[in-house]
Amino acid sequence: ALRGAAARLEAALAGAGVPHDVKEYPDAGHGFMDRLNAGPAVVALRVAGLGYHHPSAEDAWARILRFFAEHLGDGAPGNAPG
Repeated sequence: ALRGAAARLEAALAGAGVPHDVKEYPDAGHGFMDRLNAGPAVVALRVAGLGYHHPSAEDAWARILRFFAEHLGDGAPGNAPG
């Protein structure tokens, strides 16, 4: 999988001076932010390490919204980041 990719991405962005917020969620798999209603298939997804992971999703959403607020402002005309 892509374990360890976050550290490589972090280093590349820092080296290029790009604002970023990178975090790897070791307890979450692919699609961890997707609250897909897969019915009985949810069990199979969890066994495969896929699907929604609440603690990671909550942290990721908070970090995304904070990053956007800091770097994009509220989106209203005249309120662009300075």
